Amino acid sequence: MIQKEIIILAKSSKHSEYCIAGIDTTTGEWIRPVSDNTSSEGAVPLEQITYEDGTELQILDKVFIQFIGPAPTKSQPENYLYDPDYYWVKRGQATIEEVIQKRGCDNVNEIFYNTGRDVTEEEINHGPSLLLLNVEYPIISVKTFDNETSNKQRIDLIFRYRNTWYRYFRISDPVIKGQYADKKDGDYRYGSSRNVVLSLTGKYEGSGKYYKMVAQIF
Repeated sequence: MIQKEIIILAKSSKHSEYCIAGIDTTTGEWIRPVSDNTSSEGAVPLEQITYEDGTELQILDKVFIQFIGPAPTKSQPENYLYDPDYYWVKRGQATIEEVIQKRGCDNVNEIFYNTGRDVTEEEINHGPSLLLLNVEYPIISVKTFDNETSNKQRIDLIFRYRNTWYRYFRISDPVIKGQYADKKDGDYRYGSSRNVVLSLTGKYEGSGKYYKMVAQIF
C-alpha cells in the first residue's frame, strides 16, 4: 500500500467521469490517480471523488489517497492505481501561487514531443503526459461544426509558449467550457498569460494518435 498527499491541479471530464491529476506534496512529482476500469481508460467515478462528509473534491484541494501502486502506460507514466476501498481525505487547500513557489512550472522545450496538436505512436517515448506551464497570449477559440444530425461545439485554446504558437488544444476544464458554451463562434482573449495544466491522452483507436488537452486553466 502506498500513501500519498497530492494537490489537485486537474479535474476534467473523461467518459462521463473524471480525469484527476495533481502533484505530490513531498516530491513535487505529478500523480494521476486512475481506476482499474479499462473500458473508461481509468477514469475516476463521481463517488470516488466524493469525500466521506458528502462534499466533492475541488481544484487545489490537498488530498490524502491510498494507492495500490504505480500503473504507468507508454503515454502516461504518472498513473497510480488508487484503492477504491478507501475514501479520499481532504487535508487542506492550496493556492496556485504556493504550488509554483514550491516546485515551479515544468521546464520543456516542446509540449509533448512536438509543436502540433497530436502525437504519433512513433513519437511516444515514456515522457511526461502532464505539464504545468505558464503560457502567453491565451485565446479561447469557440467553433461550431455542423453535421447531418446535430451541431457540435469545440472550445479550444490557442497560446504562445517559448516563442512558438500552439493552436487548437481541446479544453476539458469544465469551468471554462461552461463559461464559453453560450458564446458565439470566435476567438476570445483570456489575459496576457495564464498558468495551465496540459495533459496527453491515451491512444485514440480511430486515428492511432495521442492528443494534447488543456485540463485546467488558472
